[in-house]
Amino acid sequence: YSATARGTAGGEEGPPSLEYIQAKDLFPPKELVKEEESLQVPFTVLQGEGVEYLGHANDAVIAISNYRLHIKFKDSVINVPLRMMESVECRDMFQLHIVCKDSKVIRYPFYCYVVDATAGQLP
Repeated sequence: YSATARGTAGGEEGPPSLEYIQAKDLFPPKELVKEEESLQVPFTVLQGEGVEYLGHANDAVIAISNYRLHIKFKDSVINVPLRMMESVECRDMFQLHIVCKDSKVIRYPFYCYVVDATAGQLP
């Protein structure tokens, strides 16, 4: 909490008041952007955490909050706090490359499909 005291200023008379400001009022959460309405946040949100983006790729759900990057696959999870990330790059246009401050490297490949109007999708 942050407290601001108001007293008599400029000759105004009246009782001093105390106004309490909570951190959530100073930093309101951003609106959630979803790729599809059917997507659900794949983790329990911590107090003070706000999910800002929710999407999917390669049979995985991707969520970005003000605290972490979370990628949930069918049988595994990548969960990286944003402050642990040293650098994030897109390599060869189809791979997300994350280098963490503790020297861990996370590579996440994105698959590309060529769409032909006569043949459909080809890998």
